[in-house]
Amino acid sequence: MRIGFIGFALAFIMLVGHVTWAATDIELPPEELAKETVLPVFDRVEMVRARHIRTAGKWEVGGDFSWAMSEPIFNTTRFGLSVYKHTSEEDAWGVQFFSYSSDLSDYAKQLHKTFGLNYNRAPKPQFGVFADYNMKLFYGKISLSKNTTMNTHLMALFSLGATKWENKTYPGGTVGVGYKFYFSKSLSLRTDLRLFIHQAPIPFKRGAITDGTSGSTYTSPPDKSSFKERIHFTNLLDISLNWLF
Repeated sequence: MRIGFIGFALAFIMLVGHVTWAATDIELPPEELAKETVLPVFDRVEMVRARHIRTAGKWEVGGDFSWAMSEPIFNTTRFGLSVYKHTSEEDAWGVQFFSYSSDLSDYAKQLHKTFGLNYNRAPKPQFGVFADYNMKLFYGKISLSKNTTMNTHLMALFSLGATKWENKTYPGGTVGVGYKFYFSKSLSLRTDLRLFIHQAPIPFKRGAITDGTSGSTYTSPPDKSSFKERIHFTNLLDISLNWLF
């Protein structure tokens, strides 16, 4: 049995030695060897390395379109104008002005047609003015091809201001994130997603907004200052075209 074990051990050593000896004879060209990472090759490397968009000390103006995604009664669109001063490559301070549509939402129109609820009797928003602060968190680039790149900014957004309604002016503020795409050193497209926190009247008032249509009981139009108030939370999607100079 001992002789058999010794023979097995010798055979195993010879086999391992043969495999090791055979492996030392295998040679592969360097270009066929696997690599852990492969870096992209750009024809113009300076476009990737250089920071092309400089904002410090510059002004920026923009035209804005906004959509209130969670507003059930009034028209969800508003148009505005914004002006910003870039105090550094990390900070920008600005003023936003928004004008609200005077129309009602499709849902409110349906309620009027079905139940005679006339929400034109409730106070509507007219315009708003806000001071806006942009914290530029990240400057980056998107490569569209080996010859072109698009510069971008990721921003944290904070604003405070007031909205003028038909009956009163109410304070409010927003928090959110924004992303800006530069088509050139001056022209950019910006998208913002904000949470709008504001004091506003409640448009629902029992026995005050029926106008006698669609079988409803007619009630006299109420005083728009008689509506109760509460804090509203509205999701806003803003799209703007901006010019840096």
